[in-house]
Amino acid sequence: MDGLELNPKIIAACKRCKLLSFEKVLSLSECDLQRLTKLSSAEVKQLHSAVAHSVFKPQHTTGLMMFRGQCTESMLTHRLSTGCPVLDRLLRGGLTSHGITEITGESSGGKTQLCLQLSLTVQLPVSMGGLDAGV
Repeated sequence: MDGLELNPKIIAACKRCKLLSFEKVLSLSECDLQRLTKLSSAEVKQLHSAVAHSVFKPQHTTGLMMFRGQCTESMLTHRLSTGCPVLDRLLRGGLTSHGITEITGESSGGKTQLCLQLSLTVQLPVSMGGLDAGV
């Protein structure tokens, strides 16, 4: 908790209530934290936000970043084949299993068909371009 940039009053309240781990803070609702620490609603929201941001630091990757090869190695660990060699080449081996992929296009452009194909491909073993029924 000491590593967080928080008001000393918030840190002191956490220590007083023995809230010394991020896990403990995140496991309590804002109402429970407010009741336990006697902090204001705004201070509890600040505490929750600071702890959540220090624990989870999402990495955003765009299609353009993938195309340019600018992805971090952790984002490239598992890839799902689209079933189309041309699309897979454009996507550097398929869709990454991290994050959310938004598929957009004109009406009747094949978005639903692609999603149905992906829902089947994900069941395939990794050796065949699937994710072995995982995510």
